[in-house]
Amino acid sequence: MLQGLKPLRLALIAVAGALILETIVTFATGFRQAFTFREVPTHLAAILVGALGGWLFELFRELTVATSEAIKDVSSLTSSVTALTAKITYQDQALSMLTRCPRHNVALTALIRASMSDNFRNIPLVGEPTYLNFLERAIEHSDGYEGIQRRPLRWYKDTDAGPYLVDLKRRNMDYKRRLFIVDDDEFEDMQADLANPEIVEYYWQHTGKVDSYWMTATEFRSTFPGMQIPRDLALYDRQVGNDPDSSPALLICYDEDNSLLTFDVVGDESDVTRLFGELEDMAKRALPVLKEIELASQ
Repeated sequence: MLQGLKPLRLALIAVAGALILETIVTFATGFRQAFTFREVPTHLAAILVGALGGWLFELFRELTVATSEAIKDVSSLTSSVTALTAKITYQDQALSMLTRCPRHNVALTALIRASMSDNFRNIPLVGEPTYLNFLERAIEHSDGYEGIQRRPLRWYKDTDAGPYLVDLKRRNMDYKRRLFIVDDDEFEDMQADLANPEIVEYYWQHTGKVDSYWMTATEFRSTFPGMQIPRDLALYDRQVGNDPDSSPALLICYDEDNSLLTFDVVGDESDVTRLFGELEDMAKRALPVLKEIELASQ
């Protein structure tokens, strides 16, 4: 704590204190009486007291400086410990994701690295090409794909998303399905797209055999009361059943309006997982609210 304490400086301050007090005593007793034998004890006492006073003054000053530096060090250490704790927690969460979902380590690693400087699981300022790039990485290691698309069919053509659709098309998977949830103000656009052979042909030529359905936002709310309408998302390798050894699914969501990408690994308890389970059941029962997009002749 007193590493900055200098013995030579202490000695000099003590000497200065002794000289000052001795000078004061000399002037107080007068020059005639100052150096008599009777005044020697007084001078010795003055020298000792002055030296001790000077020494104590310098020691107190050094202690004050050292205490101030120690307080700064403790404050800095507290901040460092807090930051380290947050970093360890962050790393543990990231490692947990990777160990829970080894199939998608490549995509998860890319996602985690992209989010390192921001909130975990959230990557801001993500454009559509970057979003599709993450989806392509996830596709490479997937046996199953399910997606939500919040824009009409034309979105894929307008954004040049053909390469992403083709990449999904050429992957052999156990299942591929996509649900378009169209806001009410884009209902007419969706109907126009379905009636446009050029847009329909573009979609099917690029996406291949993907079970594709659509419904309006109003229909979604009435079909799934209490469930929030999801944003654009992709879910990979959803497991059916409650097998404790089954791997969780990789979820990648995209908020186009705010250019925000989020990701997670989810199990059966997730709303998204349950949603696709119910959609699969609805498709098997051919419920009219789940409108199938007819496969174009190729």
